[in-house]
Amino acid sequence: MIERKAFFISAERLTNIENEKETLVIFDVNHDMVIGVETIYIKDKFVSTEELLLFLQRKHIRVIYVSEMDKKTEDLFLKYGMVVKTAELPDTDRLLNSLYLSPPYF
Repeated sequence: MIERKAFFISAERLTNIENEKETLVIFDVNHDMVIGVETIYIKDKFVSTEELLLFLQRKHIRVIYVSEMDKKTEDLFLKYGMVVKTAELPDTDRLLNSLYLSPPYF
């Protein structure tokens, strides 16, 4: 089964969705193997989180990776059927661990 995972990237680092997002990189993963990659420039494309969520649903995204996310926004993503993984949480995800992303800085 193919799973779609999306990374929010800005300046070659994992970023948040509130104000820094520039690029969305979507990986199609099947049995821990990447079978497709799509890059979408999204800076200033969405005016609300709900609009972004609807776009991600249309793209069939099930997992998103961000640098950080507040609990209220994370719950909203879960309501839309998307799992949120942040840089703050330890992760055994092979895709995330295989990518080099500069650590976020503030």
